[in-house]
Formats: sequence, C-alpha cells, structure tokens
Amino acid sequence: MKAATMKAAIAMATLSTVMATAATTTIDSTHRTLQSNAPDSTTTCPTSLLDESTVDACLTWQKSESSKYNCTADSYLSSLTPGKYAGLTANYLSFNTEQAFPHFPERAEMLTRCTGGTIIFSEASDIAVDPITDIGSADAVGAEIYDAYVMIYSFTREASSLGLLETLNERIRENTVNLQYEDMFPKVRNMGEYRKDGKTNIDLLMADGDFFTPVIRIDLLERDGLPMPHTWDDLVEIARFYNGTDLNDDGESHDDWGFCIYPRTGSGFNDAWIPELMYSTWATTDQTRGIQEGFLFDEETLDPNIGTGFEKAMNYWKDLWPLSADACITSTFVEGRCAIGIAPPGCWKSVFVNTDEGGVAWRDRTNGDWGPVLRDENGEALWRPTFKDGTYAEPYRLKPFGSLEVIDRETDTLVECGPNTCPKGEKIKPSNELPEDDRANRLVDSPHVGKWINRVPFYWSGGYGQGIRKSANSEVKDFMFEFFSYVNSPITSVDDIVMPSWLDDWRYSQLASYERNYQKGGWNYDAWNEHQRVMKYALSNDVNSALTLQLPGVLMYTRDVMLDQFQKYVSGESDMETVKEETIKGWNEATLVYGKINQLDSYRATLGLNELSTYQKCTLHRQEMDAIDPAICKEATDNSTTIIIVLCSLVGAGILALVLYFFYKRYKSFQAIKKAHEQLMESTLNEATRCLQQLDYPLHLIRADEFVNDKQLTQHEVMRNSHRLTVLDNIKDVDAFVLAGKHVVFFSHQWTAFNHPDPGNLQYNFMVSALRELAKEKGWNEDLKDIFVWVDYSCIPQANASVQNLAIRSLAVYASSATYFIVCAPDTHHTDLNDVCDLSTYQRRMWCRAEQVCHSLRNGTGGMFLAKGKPGAFEFSPVQSDFFTESLRVFHGELTCCRCEHKGMEMCDRQSLVVPILGLYGELLRAAHDGFKTGGDVSAVNAFLSEVQKHQDDVFPEKFNRVMWRKNKRVVEEVVLFGDLIERMRERIKKGTMFVAGERGFGTESTKSSDFLRHGKNDFIRHGSLPEEAEGNGKGEDVA
Repeated sequence: MKAATMKAAIAMATLSTVMATAATTTIDSTHRTLQSNAPDSTTTCPTSLLDESTVDACLTWQKSESSKYNCTADSYLSSLTPGKYAGLTANYLSFNTEQAFPHFPERAEMLTRCTGGTIIFSEASDIAVDPITDIGSADAVGAEIYDAYVMIYSFTREASSLGLLETLNERIRENTVNLQYEDMFPKVRNMGEYRKDGKTNIDLLMADGDFFTPVIRIDLLERDGLPMPHTWDDLVEIARFYNGTDLNDDGESHDDWGFCIYPRTGSGFNDAWIPELMYSTWATTDQTRGIQEGFLFDEETLDPNIGTGFEKAMNYWKDLWPLSADACITSTFVEGRCAIGIAPPGCWKSVFVNTDEGGVAWRDRTNGDWGPVLRDENGEALWRPTFKDGTYAEPYRLKPFGSLEVIDRETDTLVECGPNTCPKGEKIKPSNELPEDDRANRLVDSPHVGKWINRVPFYWSGGYGQGIRKSANSEVKDFMFEFFSYVNSPITSVDDIVMPSWLDDWRYSQLASYERNYQKGGWNYDAWNEHQRVMKYALSNDVNSALTLQLPGVLMYTRDVMLDQFQKYVSGESDMETVKEETIKGWNEATLVYGKINQLDSYRATLGLNELSTYQKCTLHRQEMDAIDPAICKEATDNSTTIIIVLCSLVGAGILALVLYFFYKRYKSFQAIKKAHEQLMESTLNEATRCLQQLDYPLHLIRADEFVNDKQLTQHEVMRNSHRLTVLDNIKDVDAFVLAGKHVVFFSHQWTAFNHPDPGNLQYNFMVSALRELAKEKGWNEDLKDIFVWVDYSCIPQANASVQNLAIRSLAVYASSATYFIVCAPDTHHTDLNDVCDLSTYQRRMWCRAEQVCHSLRNGTGGMFLAKGKPGAFEFSPVQSDFFTESLRVFHGELTCCRCEHKGMEMCDRQSLVVPILGLYGELLRAAHDGFKTGGDVSAVNAFLSEVQKHQDDVFPEKFNRVMWRKNKRVVEEVVLFGDLIERMRERIKKGTMFVAGERGFGTESTKSSDFLRHGKNDFIRHGSLPEEAEGNGKGEDVA
C-alpha cells in the first residue's frame, strides 16, 4: 500500500472516531488519546479502528517510516517524535560558525536525523547589521530571507521594540523539561529580555555568559612580592611595572607587554567595540545599585551622564593603551609575553586548556602565531610559568576590577565607597581569609584590605543569543526553536561548552562538576575552580552588573562617536573638555536621528524599567512629544486651560458652592478611603489565615544520608536535576509524611558570602554534626534514612527569581512544618564583608529571627536546638528561653534590602512577613481560646502568648521608616506595618470567625476542632484536625 493511501486510511479512521466523540472533544485531544494508547511514541496506526486487512499494511508502513529516523543519540532527541519536522527546511543566519560555534552544524545534523527537518546555515559578514537588514527596521522593510539568527544582544533592541522578533516566553514554558531555563544564570537571561508594555519579553534565547574578565600571571606576583590587584589604579601600576621587561625568560623584552586586551585596534569587526572597555571602567564609579540604575544616560531625561566618572575612566585608558597588546587574535599571552589581560572568557580558553598544545609556554613561531609548544628531548615544555615550588602556575582568573570611590550623582563628585554609597560593594579581604583552594592566598596582602570596593561585571556586546523572525512560517519557527533548545539544553551544552568556541558558560550545570566536563576538556583543577568561581559571581542575581549600550543605532553612538573620541584622546590629539563636549554632541545627534522619545523608551526597556507616563513625557519632553503628535500634550493643556477659565468664572458668585462641594467631596473621599482601608484590613486577615493552610511552592527536602554524603551544600537546581529532592506538594502531604514516621529537620543559618551560603564549608560540617547528635539523642537509626533536611540553598530555587519568590512566600509554612529546628551559627567570616559571623550576627538577621518565630509559634521551643562553636569545638544544645526573647523582635532585625535602601524595589522584606506572622499569631490565639472553652491544658500556649504580649509594640510594630530611591533621590517615608491588625485578629478570635478552608483532602476547619496533629512540643498547634484514623493519638502526645 502506498504511503499516501495509508495516510488517507488512517485519517479516515481517526475522523470517524472524532465524529463519534462528544462535542467537547477536539481533533487534537483525540489524536493525543490515540497516541497515549499506542505502544510507543512513534505509533501512528490506530489499529483498533482499522479493518483487519489494513492493519498489517499499516504497521509495515509505520515501521518503514520510523526506521528513517534516528533519535537515540541523547536523551533530548529520544524525547522527540521521530520525523516530527519531516520535509521542513529552515534558513539560519549564523556568523563565523567554524570558529564561533563549531558544534552547531553537528548538532543540527543530529536533529535532522531524528526529526527529518533540515537547517541551512548561512554566514553573516557583519553580525550587528546583517540580521537587522533581514528582519527589518523602522526605516526599511526586511528582506526576510532567513527564519532565525545568531545575534548579539546589544543589537536586537530596535527589532524588539518594533515586535519583529518572536517572543519566546510561551515556548520556553512549554519546553521546561529539556530546556531547563531556570538553570541559566540570571544575568544571562537578562541579556535576552526586553521590557515592553509592562511585560518582560524574552526575544533572545541566550547562550553566552560574556563579560570582561581579568587574568593575571600569578607567578610574577609571587616572585616579586606583589599583591593581587583590585582597582583600576592597581592595574595601571602593575602594567607599568612589567611593561617592556622579559616576562618569559627568552632573553627578549621588546615585545613583552604589561597589559593585553581584547578588543584592540586591528581586531577586525570588533574594533567598533573598543569603547566598551572604557564603559566597563566608567560603570565602576557611576553605577552602584544594579542594572536598573544604569550609568550611560539619565533614565528620565536621556541626557548623557558624561562627567567626573567618564573623565576618570578615559584617563585610565589613556594610561593603559600604550602599555597594551592584543590578547586574543595573537599568541602574546599564551607565549608568556604579557603580565595581565582583560578579555571575554572565550578568549582565555586556549590559555586554560592545559593539554599537550595548550597553556602558557614557549612556542614554535616558524609559521606564525599559535605554533606548537617547544619541547626538550624528553617531550617536556622548554618553558612554562612556575611558582617558587616549581609547579606550573596556571594564569589566575580574578573578579573584575573595581573602584574605591563612586560618584555622588547630585554633585558629580567622587565619594568613598562604603555600605551606604556602595550597597552592592564588598570589603577587600586579606590573603589568609581566602578559601584554602584559592591560589591568591600565597600572595602578600593588598594595601586596600578592609576597604569597600565597587565592582561591576560588564556584559559587553559579544554576548550571543538566538532569535526567530516573527513573520517566519509557524512550523519553521517551531523547528528552529527546537534547535535552539537542543543546543542550549544542559543535556548537550554541558559537554559542548568545553569545546573551542566563542561561547562562555551560561548555566549553573555547566560549572557544577570538574570531573563531568572540564577535566575531560583538558582543564586542570585550578583553572576550572577559579573560572567557575568568577563566572558564578559575575552572572549571579545580586551582583552589581552593567549592560552595554543597546539603543537602536548603537553603532552611531559607540563606533561613530565614542570610538573616534576615544582614539583621539588616548593618542593626545584631543583634550578632555573637547572629548566630553564632542561626545555629548554626537550622542545627542544620534538620539535625534532615531527620535528622543523612542530612544528613551528603548533605554528604559533595556534597564528593565517601564516607559514614562504620557504626563511625565509631556512635562520633561514637551517639544519632542509635540513633534510626534501635538494633540497628545495639547489635550492635557487644553483641559487645564478650560478648568482655569471655569474656575475663574465661578470666583465670587459660585465660591460658596465650590467650597461646599469641596468639603462634600472630601467627606466622600474620606468615606471611600475608610471603606477601602477596611476592605484591605479584612483582606489581609483573610490572607493571614489562608497562607498557613497551603503552599505557594512545594516543600523540597533532602534525605539526611544523602545530605551527609554530599560533603557540601549543593545548589537547588543541581539537586533537582539529579533527582535527589523529596517533594511534598501540599500541607496534606506534609502531615502524612510526618505521620508516617519521617523527621523533618529545618536548618536556619546566615549566608557567609553574597553569592554562596557557605564558601568555607564550616556551616555544612556543623549541620552534619548536628544531625548525628540529634539522631543519637532521639535514638534514631544511624543510617539517617528517616530524617529529611531542609536548608535554603538546596531547597529553594536559586536561578529563577519568580519561582524563588513563591518559595520565599512559603517560608513560614516550611519552618512551622518542620518537626525539629536547628540554628546553625558557628564562628566564621563573611568572605565578602570581612566581618565575623557568629551567633550574635545570626540573631541580628531578620530572616533568621522570622524562621525561629514561625517554627516556635506553632511548635513551641521543645524541638529547637543550637549548633555553635569554633572549628574543632562543636557545641550542640537545646535552645534556652532567653535566647528566644530577642528573636521575637523579628521586625527590628537587619535586612540586606534596607542596607541597599530598596533601590529598584517596590517594598521592604519586612512588609512581606506581616501576613505569615499575623496568621501564626492568630492560630496561637485561637488555640488558647479553644482550650479555654473546652477546659484543655493550654498553659504553655498562654505562657508563650504572655511573653509576646509583654513586648507587643516591638513584636508587631505599627509602622516603620523606609528609605527608598526615586528619581535618584533618597526618600525617607513612614510606612504602615501591622497598624491595628493585631487588635482586629483578637476580635476575630473572640467572635469565632477565624475559619479557613484548607487544601487537605480530609478538610481543614481550624476553628472547629481542638484535636491537633502535634509534631513538636505538647500543647502547640499544627495544621488542623487529624484524619479519623489518626485521632486515636490525639491526647497531646508527640506523634513524631
């Protein structure tokens, strides 16, 4: 039977089934039903619907069709339907594929063998211009030859603003299993996002964590007794010290350089991006509070921020330029002829790959650069950089350089960096406080030890992503997104990332294990360890990173204006005042070409900010708004004029009526505000009673024996991807889990670095010791298999901020659901702040206090323990009552958001805790009230309530002063916290109206039963009434 005939027969059989189904059943759902009943995912023959004479022929045809495709290469392909895109052809505009993405064609061929679709690769000659020419712009209709593109993030914003790129949000959501988008570094995801109409669109699927990264010959620093450089001044000093000296013992110094950079003059297309080196320096003085602050333009007026910080940055590069050579397109660095370098991470791959022909060594230059390593008769390299002990000194990768001074934007003057002026800054640490495996601990201390420094990882234009033309064929778009997901997925990219390419790590999983990929790729441990440490720092969510200029027409700003002025200044052709004037003039002219309002909207979008309102635009940019449409602002003006005329005509004869009307409106407004306030208070009370009966995000736990075997705290995404988390989706599951004899141990601790909870592993070791002590004290099995651990880094998502917020909203339930609570607070150091972290600093943290209160309000303090002490002096004991007194003052604890003065935030973390703390307090009141009515023993609850009520104003403050930043101005405002909610909650309890419909299968009526499931101390409450089969143990005994 021919294929066409067979397909027709199948179609007719399927159609018959569809017509026989209910009206609500769609063709798609019928097809899914047939597929789900099939023996495997490739079955298309509906054997139950075909007559017997057709079945054999159909199965034969099906087998021949399936055999055409091979989806066995990896788990991603095996999840696809063979032949899924058969017959489709997609045109893909790549760029320098052989060097930049050599694995892409191979992966495309594997996808073709599985799905039948074909990708035709074409090469762009100019990656900034060619994709836009094909997609289209505000000035020209695109050629639309290609369906998808490799693009650099800084050149996509015009296409994004015009809606010419396919928005990928929904596609990413539908492919979460294979793509694992949340595994990507937050700042890499930011590069592909564009804010439009109040929504964040994902227009590029990024695949490159690109930022300027310093690398230094650490052997030279050790040899000459020099400290690790931290600031741009340090860099200039070291570059001068080593420039023109023999750095590789070859007896020559004329071509040895203090500094190597990329891009540099002569680097071809990338010459246009040379000014971005200066931008990376400029950002360290002018941006202190994260991406949304920006530093290039004023975010409301779009005036260039060219002032003291710009001048300082230009002066650094005027000093550095004559000391520098190229770092990437020549072998200067790999031959040991350079002391220090700055370039994107991809440039350093050839330096770090310590294979036979990799690493820093003398090379045979007979046939030019990048020749083979010169070796002796034994095959050993004739020269490599070494430490004093003779071991190979792998070049050291360090954090981006920073500044000890930052700009006060109101005065345009430099001020000292500190906790208030640099809320995302860090203290410079002495060498002996660095981690054991940090090779910089062999160097002498920096003279800047103890000072605050503002570092700003700068994401230059080289960050690559992949985009789809919105107007492309819908099936082709599906196919190309499948390809994007395939090469981006950790299933393939964890191995591909170590291959020679222009792509730099963009996922946590790519850096999770040295043995998994980097060791196989030829990297030694030191290279990988320092690489992963810097990558995780620079691409994390909290770092003060900066994006490059991304406006439409960006080349006019950077290449035509800034590059020209940069070259004139470093060569001495122009003075600073001329450069500043010409840059401001050139940038403003470029803005006018594309329209100031359009550029303003685009600039704010790239920072993640919404557009200004029409009123703000008319106030700040009336001339430009009138040029777009005079009616927009005229309407507002005419309305104002009309109002003035009317008011004037009413003066005298109508003034009394106006006054009366005014007071009437004030009265009505007061009544409306009062009603709204009442509704808000009632809504808050309802939310407080609801939030404790359900999880906004499932409870994730680690089995204790696996936790002990991990040897360190492991990030949530790694735990999840290796299927080592136990997931409880709702309160019913939590109760059943504990009722089955499982013990849930909640570890509360403080983070000892900005981007890692426990870089020295000390807290983890104390946690393990505490588990063993608790098991011993309770008489539990030593294999620990019935104990499950909750610890934030492993059990709360770290990569996806939105999902992380859901988990944080459930933190009160997590803490209160635990059967045991352990405070882990050993004496250690905060690696970024150079501060001591101990029990006293733990007690000062608001979130640490909140976790204690959330657990104790529901369980009492009977299951709470303290693990403290110094290394080698572990102490474990029950929590004493006096320890808890300070914890009750939750809202007086210290918060990072307050230290950063809430820049870019809508609210303070204190406000987010009002609802769960109020709900827990309400449950405690209700338990005491029910016990009083039934004659039960609630002495422990009453004692607890009495302690709380003694300090009510401290425990539940009515208001607090919040510092915010608006329009770059510091504002202090009084904000309501609890207000009169405590009194309202008490009234509810007295009236018996605190009823909450829970999510548990047997129903939760928290006001109708006093039989509580108790996991902690006697006489404290849990989530509600027991199911009938559990009520036999409802005598107040501990069922845990």
